[in-house]
Amino acid sequence: MDFTNIKCISFDNSTLYFDICLLKSVNRTYKYLTISARLPRKQPTNDIKVNFAMLRKENGYKPFLYNITIDACKYMRTRNNPVIRFAHQFFEKYSTINRTCPYGQQDELLDKLPVFHVNNLMTNVLPYPHGDYAYQITFYLYNSKLLIVTVYGSLKSQLLGYALSG
Repeated sequence: MDFTNIKCISFDNSTLYFDICLLKSVNRTYKYLTISARLPRKQPTNDIKVNFAMLRKENGYKPFLYNITIDACKYMRTRNNPVIRFAHQFFEKYSTINRTCPYGQQDELLDKLPVFHVNNLMTNVLPYPHGDYAYQITFYLYNSKLLIVTVYGSLKSQLLGYALSG
């Protein structure tokens, strides 16, 4: 898996805004994502919904495999949805989004999520077909769309690169 782009969109900067939305390439073999979001609102919330959608590029990005919306607070208490649990594994070790509600006035951070971690999940844990993908996470607060984070990536065959260069 190779990350190619990231887009972070906040629909209400008084509720949440991004300090950092970064795809950083350190060298040819090490690339990572960092996202820092601030929640300036004073009142904590227990009403957060999350939509996780996996899109695959086929004449534009089309839904692929998963497009699921959950009550995030309920999931964080029970962690009983296997699809979301798999999606949460992508960033759980590198994030502050790993506790139960309420969420309030604080910073949320995804810090240096490495490509090799995502690559392991997508090739060894649950193999995906090769192609271009977009992973879109949409957060809703009180049923209003709050933010969308879209990460674009490409999963290519390791053998294909060797065959072309040899």
